[in-house]
Amino acid sequence: MKKIDSITDDLKKKILEFLYHDEMYNAILIELIQNNTDNLGELYVNEAKEGIADILHIKNDGNSNFTNFSYTSKNGLKDIACKIKGLNYKKILLAGKLEDVNSLLKILEYKRSITPNLFYKLDIEKYNNIHVQYQGEIRLASLSSEDLERVKYFTSRFLEAETEEEIKAITSTEKILAKIKAGVYILDYKNNAIGMARFIGKTDNFTEITSVYVDKAYRNKGFGRELIGHMIELTIREQKAPVLVTSALNVSAMKTYESMGFERQGEYAYEFLD
Repeated sequence: MKKIDSITDDLKKKILEFLYHDEMYNAILIELIQNNTDNLGELYVNEAKEGIADILHIKNDGNSNFTNFSYTSKNGLKDIACKIKGLNYKKILLAGKLEDVNSLLKILEYKRSITPNLFYKLDIEKYNNIHVQYQGEIRLASLSSEDLERVKYFTSRFLEAETEEEIKAITSTEKILAKIKAGVYILDYKNNAIGMARFIGKTDNFTEITSVYVDKAYRNKGFGRELIGHMIELTIREQKAPVLVTSALNVSAMKTYESMGFERQGEYAYEFLD
């Protein structure tokens, strides 16, 4: 695979044409290619006469080497596996459709079963028939020390960090400030910050919602639905359809999303390679 060090307008067009064939699942990389090539990470492609045939993207998010990929043939997937193996990075986090991640793991000779995630897309007609009673208010997190510490706390809980080392690794001031500057939404109730969510991966037609977290003391009181409702409304204002991913083991989240009009699209996977 060829490493892309700089993206020309012609190459950018080819890559986006390839990624938009599966727009909903490629939202994160599409946004990077469209809007943020200066902070792209590592990009590798195979080209064919028809355009881009295979693509591998790796970017260190401060916690792992986040990796997603797309391919058009078995040989393309083998090329992706070979490149990942050759790079020999520590703590790679593969992201992709469950069947694709399973196929890649097989080539890399990893023998394990994967707990799937579920990929959801909002059915707008269903959502329009759902009533949500809002008790709190949504706002963008500021750069204040109070918001900074609250987002740190929410982030450590959302990512289920357990050890002091893990918490420090994912909640450094530099990392959290970067998230806040990119946009973290806080749910306030009676002047208390009780939850957060943010967007990643905006394309022409979709916006992915992520990092959805409500503080334990406020769960089972409708605030999860409220937080998602606010994020849906923000997305609809931009004339895009919200999508999101959650673990198939997170029954509570699944019920909340489905009660808001989200429908299952397919199985997804996040899998670490050590």
